[in-house]
Amino acid sequence: MEPAAAPDGLQLATAIFRLLIADRRTNKYKAVELLNASAQSVDLAALRTLLLRAITKDFYVGKENEQNDNAIAETRSWLLGMLARISAGEAQATKLVIRHVDKNFEPYEWARYWSLEGLISGNNSEVESVAKGVADIDGDSMVSTLAAAFLASKNDQKAAQKIRKLLDEPRSQWFALRALRIVPLPATVSAVCKIVETADYTDVTYDAIMALGKIPSDWSQATMAAQTLSTCIVMMRGSPWKDGMRTGAIAGLGNLKAESSGPLIIEELTDDNPAVVREAARSIEKILGLGVTVIRIIEAASKSGAAGIDAYARALRWLNREAVAEELGRLMITGPTRQQDVSRTLLSELGGEVAFEKLRARTDAMKQYTEVLEATEEKIRGLFEGSVREALKGFHLAVIMDVVVFTVGVVLLLGSAGYALFNTGNLANWAGVGLSGGIGVLGIVYGVLVANPRRQVRESVDHLMRVKIVFLAYLRRLHQTDQAYTRRLLDDEPITVDQVKGFADIVGDIMEDTVHQQLDNTDPTLQRAARTRQKDGHEVPTSTTSPRREKTRASSHKRSEREHEARSEQARTASSREHSVKHTAAPREVLGNHRRQT
Repeated sequence: MEPAAAPDGLQLATAIFRLLIADRRTNKYKAVELLNASAQSVDLAALRTLLLRAITKDFYVGKENEQNDNAIAETRSWLLGMLARISAGEAQATKLVIRHVDKNFEPYEWARYWSLEGLISGNNSEVESVAKGVADIDGDSMVSTLAAAFLASKNDQKAAQKIRKLLDEPRSQWFALRALRIVPLPATVSAVCKIVETADYTDVTYDAIMALGKIPSDWSQATMAAQTLSTCIVMMRGSPWKDGMRTGAIAGLGNLKAESSGPLIIEELTDDNPAVVREAARSIEKILGLGVTVIRIIEAASKSGAAGIDAYARALRWLNREAVAEELGRLMITGPTRQQDVSRTLLSELGGEVAFEKLRARTDAMKQYTEVLEATEEKIRGLFEGSVREALKGFHLAVIMDVVVFTVGVVLLLGSAGYALFNTGNLANWAGVGLSGGIGVLGIVYGVLVANPRRQVRESVDHLMRVKIVFLAYLRRLHQTDQAYTRRLLDDEPITVDQVKGFADIVGDIMEDTVHQQLDNTDPTLQRAARTRQKDGHEVPTSTTSPRREKTRASSHKRSEREHEARSEQARTASSREHSVKHTAAPREVLGNHRRQT
């Protein structure tokens, strides 16, 4: 009892039937491919009904003579071959197919041939008895040879001897090779390889190539067959009229699953003939699998120019676009920079909705995270500018106070001088004059020598400039670290705790260096003392940093080892270039360069 068909099983059966009765032969091949690809989903009962009615009512024996149209007999052969494939266990269908194998009933030779081929391919239980009945019939070489090949596969020595004899005779070689395309025999592989090695442009060579491609991949003769087909492909290059034979050889290597032929098939992906490229793409996928195939194509495209990349992109279109887009999207954010660039280019050239969505999703993710970073940076910059404005207000107030003290001193000094010149008095009056004049002198001395507004303005401007440079460098280095972390998060591989800790240590180092640089810049007293000691001939210390800075330098070796590990991790996710994505991650060495420049 057959399993229940899928909801679209009837539609598939109808589509297969319509393709079989279409005029174009390519549609008939599509019908066979559709059945092989979706045999479990097709409503076989409905398809058998359609085929039986068409064979007996619309394409019956003799109708081609009535209408003088041989296409009717050809279509009948396709219908019989399809019915024979799905006739196992169905008495009515099996009986009709066996009837058409008989030469006395079916006059069209190809109809008889495909009927027997369908019984063999469909593993019909009646095929052996049918083969024995037609194996020795004279005048029907194509059908009798196929029957003999099937019996030889069942250890019939007489039939095997007949096949070997036919292979040795040039007149009968084609019939034997045609049968071996359906039923390969281990004993005949060596003889078939000798025919293929000639690479002649004949039907015999073509069928020999197709016969080698049907050998099971687990046979010991599979290696010899793969080597022969590879040699044949190389010999036929540069001969466009042999492209059909070369395509068959490429397909045969895919069926044999010979991994050693992978590089050869990769070269065929850049051929000018789309049929060759199509078969090469499908064969390399059978041999290596989709994931490895995409990687090998990227490696080959990396060594070629723009024209080569375009050719490989066309080859990828013959594969499953969704699966290829997934692989390219994964490789676009991992591996070496050149691999990422080529993967991105191939994905854009691949086309299709899936590839577009992959590129847009990645761009949107980068843009969204970059916008968050920019907003955060803008807030930090606003806080910094606010702090600078508050500092300027305090500085202006201090300058005003110094000016007031200086002005009061000058006023007191001038008043005391005037009083001393124009008035006379006792000792108490002179004491008042001296006191007010002394206070004025002190105010002037403080304003000129101590407060010195010009010096304070210059030092304050220099200090603010240094602070701003340090702050901008801090933001730049922090932004680069955030970009590297973002790039790592977009990677398919999960981020580990050690990697997160490495990024956190980098941020901590940036903050420490910024604080230490600010402390160094805000201690001009120590710098002046160092210059004074240098003038006196004393040894000048190499640094005038805080105890925390000295402690950091003492442990610099340990931190350098930790940074080296973080750089090794970041090197894997280093930025490609600015033409690919607006914001890309910078490697750890760039952060070190900015630190040294600052």
